[in-house]
Amino acid sequence: MRKYIAEFLGTFMLVGIGTGSIVYSAASAQSPLTVALAFGLALAIAIYTFGPISGGHFNPAVSLSMAIQKRLTWVDFGGYIVAQFLGAIVASAAVYGGVAAYLKSSTVSTALSGQTMTVSQFVSYVGLGQANYATGERLNAFAFEFVLTFLFVLVISIVTKLTNVPAPLVIGLFLAVLIIVALPITGGSFNPARSLSPAIFVGGKALKHLLVYVPAQLIAGALAAFAANYFNKTSKEKAVKA
Repeated sequence: MRKYIAEFLGTFMLVGIGTGSIVYSAASAQSPLTVALAFGLALAIAIYTFGPISGGHFNPAVSLSMAIQKRLTWVDFGGYIVAQFLGAIVASAAVYGGVAAYLKSSTVSTALSGQTMTVSQFVSYVGLGQANYATGERLNAFAFEFVLTFLFVLVISIVTKLTNVPAPLVIGLFLAVLIIVALPITGGSFNPARSLSPAIFVGGKALKHLLVYVPAQLIAGALAAFAANYFNKTSKEKAVKA
């Protein structure tokens, strides 16, 4: 149970801090670097904190990859993805709950020039940090999420086996870099739980887009497992020969 709670809390941190940085900067100049670092640093801190307990996945695509690599049992895989989805959904609910207070801030009041906006209007107009792509760009969105999720999960699978590398920091920084690249195209999700949770509250197009995001991310995670097994096997063979 400790592992599942750790995955719940880590995913809550990742999604809450990451999407919160998008939502609560909507009335000011939003920097891609700020959003990327919010996600990346949140992930690095969550892995440092909860990694010794659960391995620090916080992402169903990562857990799927680890299960295929036999680094996670399939029973635990089921528990992990439930914990991850719940953590992400609760995080999006918390971000949604903070919108009312945000709308009363001086930053929003100044941006609206004294006009008022309800929570539902704000979420309908700004969103809740959901990952989206432009109309007609389904194939490009699938390709971006597939390729970058594959690279992300592959890096995680390899660096977490290296004893001389600060894996949480590498993983967090790599996520930040990938988000900067993908933010204008897909929003840079690379995580089915992160894709789903804000879409539940926003609905509409965001929910339809899950048919692109979730399959791309899960397929990429599965393929990354086989690639990681290949590279890790090659590394072991070289070590034996040396």
